[in-house]
Parts: sequence; structure tokens; C-alpha cells
Amino acid sequence: MLALCLLMAAAPGWAATSVFDPLRGELIEQGYSPSQVDGLLTAKGVRFESKLMAALLAPRESSLNYGQFLGKKPVAAGKRFMKKYAHSLAKASAESKVPGEVVVAILTVESRLGYYVGRWSAFNVLASQAVLDTPEAQRLLAKRWPKKKRAQLDTAKTQRRFAKRAAWARRELGSLLKLAKKEGRSPLSYKGSVAGAMGMAQFMPSSLLRWGKDGNNDGNLDLTHPVDAIFSVANYLKAHGWKPGLSYQRKFKVILTYNNSKPYAKTVLALAARLR
Repeated sequence: MLALCLLMAAAPGWAATSVFDPLRGELIEQGYSPSQVDGLLTAKGVRFESKLMAALLAPRESSLNYGQFLGKKPVAAGKRFMKKYAHSLAKASAESKVPGEVVVAILTVESRLGYYVGRWSAFNVLASQAVLDTPEAQRLLAKRWPKKKRAQLDTAKTQRRFAKRAAWARRELGSLLKLAKKEGRSPLSYKGSVAGAMGMAQFMPSSLLRWGKDGNNDGNLDLTHPVDAIFSVANYLKAHGWKPGLSYQRKFKVILTYNNSKPYAKTVLALAARLR
């Protein structure tokens, strides 16, 4: 609460024309006072990320090159990581029954073993996604949308997609605020990907709250730390059905819960096989 109070004191008055107006009532329903919400949504640096949203939403998932993670360099880097963190991987595997190579494969595909964890404001990107179903957000987004794909924005399919994503982002934004309260941090201090995923494991706030694990027992859950990331990924996969003796198809389905992309799941399992 202290972080929100500080934001409130530093922020200018509430702007009635803000693109984030639709979030105000929802955040108040989550337990924040109107003044706290107004302070947060009008704080310096809070903005609608139209350019990032266009980059996130315009490309097709099938256009992503997952094959890049199966080359010699990623495999060699994964093996070095496994050697360096052999003790933690063995301990996490003993607790979760998830093989270390599967954990490392996910960390490789998600963040290149921590090399790329994202540098954008998690609050901004989640808030931007949370209002995608509103006219003002779509007006701003249209300015950055690829001209050749401009007609997509007005289709019923895209509108349904935006409505679904906005509902999801509002839940994740609520989880981010809960996480900030729990850790005594400002909601604006978290950095992540263009979708709002954080750390080596690229957990969304709700996943971090539910399945994040302090692997090194230092009292601080930090997914930019390899050991915490290892234990958190293993804990997540265990919770979603990973166990010894699974068939390839069952493993595939568990990986899909992490990222609902068949090319992603196929790549993770192929990389894990090369890391054995």
C-alpha cells in the first residue's frame, strides 16, 4: 500500500480522457481507493503501448522461428547451464519428477537462459492489453498497425480476439497488483516482455503467485535468478500433470499449458532430447 500511496502523492490529477479510464472501476473493485487508483493510472511513465501492442498482436504465431533454438549454440549453452546448475536441477527434479533437460529447454526457449527477459513495464503492457476492447485503445493501436493488415482490425474475429485478450489481461493486471502488495514493491517497478511475462521462466503474474518457488531459500522469489527459475518451472510442470512414464503426447499436452503453441511444445521436447 505504501508504494501506491507514494504514487498517489506524486501523480497529477485524474485525466477524464485517459485511455485507461475503463480500468478505474475494476481496480477500485479489487480493493484500492479511488485516489490510489487515480495516482497509479496517472503516474509518470504510465502509457498505452501502441507500438508494442501492434508488434505483439499483428504477427502470426506460425511466423516465429522456433528452429533457432535447436542449433549447435543453444544446445551447447544449455549443456553448460546444466553443468553449472547440476545440483539445483537434480534437487528440483527429485522433488517434481520433471527431468532437468526439460526445465532447461523451457528456460532456453523462453529467455535464452536469462539473456532476454524483457525490458518493458509489465504494468504498461498489461494495462494496454486490458483495454484492447475499447474504441480509444483501438484508435491508438490503428496508428501503429501494419498498413497492409489494417483491415484486420475491424473484423469480428479480431474484435473477439481483443475482447478475450482484454479479459485475460485484466486478470493478470490484478495479479500484478497482488504481487506488488505481497513483495512491498511499486506495481510500476516490474519489467517483462511485450506480453507482460517476467524473468527467465517468463511467468505471468498469476503463475508467479501460484507456482513461483524460492529455490535457493533466500526468502526472495526472483525469477531472474537461475535457481528460483529452475524450481519454479519444475513446480509448474508438476502441477500441470508431469510425472514419470508419460507418453510423448502427454508430455506435449503438459508443455502446451505453459505456452499454447504446438511449434513451441515440439521445440521444447526436441531441445530436451538433445540436452540429455
